[in-house]
Amino acid sequence: MIITLSWQLGSEGDTVARRAAAALGFLLIDHAQIGSAASARGVPPDLLQRLLYEGHRSLAGQFFDTLGGGPADSPGGTPTPPSPLGGIFVPVMPPASLGLQEAVSTLGMILKDIANRENALILGQGGQAWLRGYEGVCHVQIVAPFAVRVARLAARETLAPEVARRRVRASDLARADYMARYHEVNWLDPMQYHLVINTGMTPSDAAVALVVHAAEAIGHRT
Repeated sequence: MIITLSWQLGSEGDTVARRAAAALGFLLIDHAQIGSAASARGVPPDLLQRLLYEGHRSLAGQFFDTLGGGPADSPGGTPTPPSPLGGIFVPVMPPASLGLQEAVSTLGMILKDIANRENALILGQGGQAWLRGYEGVCHVQIVAPFAVRVARLAARETLAPEVARRRVRASDLARADYMARYHEVNWLDPMQYHLVINTGMTPSDAAVALVVHAAEAIGHRT
């Protein structure tokens, strides 16, 4: 079965995802694995770089960050780690033919392929939209109040509060833009999810337990 876990920056959703995947014995699929798989599907680094730096970092910047196409992938940077998904993804079109819409569609193909092969927890990547209606898929979202998220990010990365506020706000806008533009949904609409957890009120241990319980119940039901 599959869990998709959507999360707000500073909500600790990434930590909850790692712990829940470990508790269930699921493969954790994050941006590094998706980036490796996207490269195997023919998404070229030059396209990622060109769209990433068109003067602002909203939709294109945040989306291609999830594909691993930031500065670390430029010549001389740190390469994207190998994907635990192995070599099951092969190029489906020449790199020169890929544009933004094709790259987005490629992401959907990768996530659907994972859903047909693995017991996995997919962190982010719009999985709740790509796998909407799939049997045996549990959709979870982790949220927290804006002020709580800012404080957590500032403490974790030693940022000035104003810098942390800008980063959280930009992340929220970019994720909302991506989901609205390519899936025509409100990212924060609770009707998209089996479970929404507010970590501003729910301790981390309880959040992990809730995700595990929901996944097991929905997997058994289907």
